[in-house]
Amino acid sequence: MFSKIINYAVRILMIVLGLAMVLIGWLQSDRFNDPTLVVVMGVIVTLFGLYRLVMYKTQMARYQINFDGGDDEEDE
Repeated sequence: MFSKIINYAVRILMIVLGLAMVLIGWLQSDRFNDPTLVVVMGVIVTLFGLYRLVMYKTQMARYQINFDGGDDEEDE
């Protein structure tokens, strides 16, 4: 159970970090030479975090089906 919490926390933290990079790139564009780079990297990090979250959730569902014996083959 603890590992699930850590996994979700890391993936959500990655999404938050990406969104923070996007906001910093937009709000403080005068500080950076190229604020577009910060915004694009923020979008990439956010999408990667969402991908990891979705993949973790589907893998956990697949593991749960396999662990519970989802095939349900009948013995003849």
